[in-house]
Amino acid sequence: MKYAGIALAIAICACGPSSTREPDGNGGSNGSNGSGSNNGNGDGCSDSAKLVYVVDMSNQFSQFDPSTKTFHDLGTLSCPSSGSPFSMSVDRNTVAWVLYDSGELFRVDITQNLACTKTSWSSPGGLSQFGMGFSTDTTGGTTDTLFIAGGSTVGSSSPSTLAKLDTGSMSEMTVGSVQGWPELTGTGTAQLWGWFPDQASPRVEEIDKTSGTAIKTYPQNALAGMPSAWAFAFWGGDFWIFLMKDLEFSTTVYQIDGNTGAMKGSTPTGSRVIVGAGVSTCAPVVIQ
Repeated sequence: MKYAGIALAIAICACGPSSTREPDGNGGSNGSNGSGSNNGNGDGCSDSAKLVYVVDMSNQFSQFDPSTKTFHDLGTLSCPSSGSPFSMSVDRNTVAWVLYDSGELFRVDITQNLACTKTSWSSPGGLSQFGMGFSTDTTGGTTDTLFIAGGSTVGSSSPSTLAKLDTGSMSEMTVGSVQGWPELTGTGTAQLWGWFPDQASPRVEEIDKTSGTAIKTYPQNALAGMPSAWAFAFWGGDFWIFLMKDLEFSTTVYQIDGNTGAMKGSTPTGSRVIVGAGVSTCAPVVIQ
């Protein structure tokens, strides 16, 4: 898990260059980027694919409802790992991709009692700890790419690697580097954003998916401090930062305006220590 004691200079929620292909039940690829049953929705997305999901350091897997700022526990992850959850992203089929701090990547079917399957992920580029997020390939599109940003050790002084991770072939393709170690979230408008926790200069930043360079930056000075556990999601036009800092005992959820970067509010989570958050590109971009 992302848990500190790290002397951070850190300035997580996802290889091929094509759209993501979801594996079928036999570990192959079904060639579809749809959400499965669409429950009659015209956008092809199931209702469950439009929600935010989180996992905490005790393996508790939950829904988070940004409209009410409440949690609904779904169960406990039982993935076959000796490690702990580190980062998470969710695809359009309501499948969570959960990275453990051991470097193992698991496929968790949210709608099937959190059934957990270990993937064959093994990064030739040393990407064992990373933040991740799906982003649509085109604005309003239905094909996604899973982006990851990280390396071998969180908090190292070097920039992190930005890559695409093909969840069908379990291969990666490096596209650039990022100045810091972000947790990632994508949107249905083909954007990729990062939350960069930092002791002095935390920020939310739009990331160029072809190079890793910054497009737009929202400083978050009010959240400065040594981060201990963190996660990140986009929903309803706003960003949702899940953060526990050093000397704190649980996560607080911060709502950040997606247009201005201004903080709109904060919500305590009780005793939760959230280390991963995921939301698919089916999530609403704006609230009607």
